[in-house]
Amino acid sequence: MIKGLYEAHLPVKNLEVSIEFYRKLDLKFAWRDEDTAFFWLEEGKSWLGLWEGEEFQTPYHPSLRHIAFRVTYQDLKESLKWLESIQVEAVPFG
Repeated sequence: MIKGLYEAHLPVKNLEVSIEFYRKLDLKFAWRDEDTAFFWLEEGKSWLGLWEGEEFQTPYHPSLRHIAFRVTYQDLKESLKWLESIQVEAVPFG
């Protein structure tokens, strides 16, 4: 019955900074309003919602703020180099 992920939502401190970050990851911008923005993960199939608000202050736990993008194994092996090339600092889990 379940065919895939339709959407995921993340609380963010600063919507403008977050929009620029996800644009660097080459996600396609879908739309925004005053405190919300959406990016397509797979256009017409799934997207990521960013919500600016105080909720970003909730202590981090992967069950509350976690998304994982599907990539090939080769992409995974090259991910640190790719992130560095777009000026994104990788932060180790934990």
